[in-house]
Amino acid sequence: QKLKAMKLRKKTVTKIDRYYGNERAFSIRIREENGKATLNFKEKKREKGVETNREIVLPVTSAGECHRLLKKLGIPLTGKKQKMNETYENKDFHIELNHIPGLGDYLEIETVVRRQKEIPKAKERLHGLFKQFGFSSADFEKKYYLELLQEKDKRVK
Repeated sequence: QKLKAMKLRKKTVTKIDRYYGNERAFSIRIREENGKATLNFKEKKREKGVETNREIVLPVTSAGECHRLLKKLGIPLTGKKQKMNETYENKDFHIELNHIPGLGDYLEIETVVRRQKEIPKAKERLHGLFKQFGFSSADFEKKYYLELLQEKDKRVK
């Protein structure tokens, strides 16, 4: 209801992600979404429950060819994830209500900053928005989706 009151643009999409490499410090991801594919390189960092990433995103013409290239380079496939989401956005924020099969539902709020010095203010604004939705930093998930899926798979086996 609160999202509707904010008058944000909405879209619904399914994303299929394949992850490669060391998912703690960095990850390489091939994402398929709406018939298009991208290759993402992420340097990851998490502080006080807030993830900050440096990302390089490249469109690719074939997710399959990209997968074969990474395999040839010796970069192992470390996991797969499917994410169905409703995305709400405006010029400042990207808000996703995500459903991850096997894990459940999650709220993600993202913003993009261009300079390192903008990060503290962006974190403050993100915390404020989470608070508007009734969440505190104690509610933040400490692990990445892929880690949660891998832990679940180990418990099932």
